Amino acid sequence: MKVSDILRKLDEGSIEYSLEKFEDCEISGFSSLFQYKEGSLTFIVPERNFEDYKDSFVDKSIALIIIGKNADSYDCFKNVIRTESPRKLFFAILDSCFDAEADEDITGISSNPEVYRRNSYIAPGAIIGKNVKIGVGCVIEGNVVIGDDTEIHHNVVIRNKTTIGKRCTIHSGVIIGEYGFGSIANEEGGRTMLKHYGGVTIEDDVHIGDNSVIIRGAIDNTVIRHGVKMNTMVHIAHNDVIGENTMITSPVHVCGSVTIGHNCHIAGSVIRNQRSVGDYATVGLGAVVVKDVEKGTVVVGNPAKPMVK
Repeated sequence: MKVSDILRKLDEGSIEYSLEKFEDCEISGFSSLFQYKEGSLTFIVPERNFEDYKDSFVDKSIALIIIGKNADSYDCFKNVIRTESPRKLFFAILDSCFDAEADEDITGISSNPEVYRRNSYIAPGAIIGKNVKIGVGCVIEGNVVIGDDTEIHHNVVIRNKTTIGKRCTIHSGVIIGEYGFGSIANEEGGRTMLKHYGGVTIEDDVHIGDNSVIIRGAIDNTVIRHGVKMNTMVHIAHNDVIGENTMITSPVHVCGSVTIGHNCHIAGSVIRNQRSVGDYATVGLGAVVVKDVEKGTVVVGNPAKPMVK
């Protein structure tokens, strides 16, 4: 692939950039700046300065580099693309030009209904949207709706009463809509498990990392709002509501009936049942939240307390 081919892809995608140096050479692939492979595409973020790394490139050149709008250019750069977010543009190019895993023959994740119905169990009553990709070994029960352009990787279980929006990504080993852990004391001194009758609603553009679990609601639905991004091994319990564009890293355990606002950052932590986390709040690594977290607050520690500035 030549530099001109990459530029053509960027133009087709209406991606904003400016070209500073141009030598239409062959681009062999991509690499990081710190383990640079000759002839490849790379980038450097505005937070770093190439001056600190230039000694590594005394005897070699960089075929194509993406840099920030105000970054310095160097003689070892053959082709230079400037943009507001080099990382974002770099990965956009990888997606459009170098994503070999987009080939269904390699991954086994297919958008062909004949293929994914042969490799997974899809209940007759499940409603699968257009261009949905499904991997191997999945179980999708009846009374499930999956929106257009959603991608479901291998060994995913989606139980009934689950609705998933458009353009979602669900990684391998995820379980959605399983019954929660609720019980009441019985006359014999033991406990009787309660069946949960709610479902799960996942809105558009949600990312769910591998081996995560989302439990159905006890009566009302558990809800994951638009744009939520969840890392691997995240547990969302019954009746939880996760607000728009919130990011949850791993490992996180959110107990039942918790409400998390929009644009929050929840790092590896535990949130007690029936708590609330306000919009734009941050829950730090290792925090154990036992009280409500106010809007815009950063909390850390066990028990979690607002960070002192």
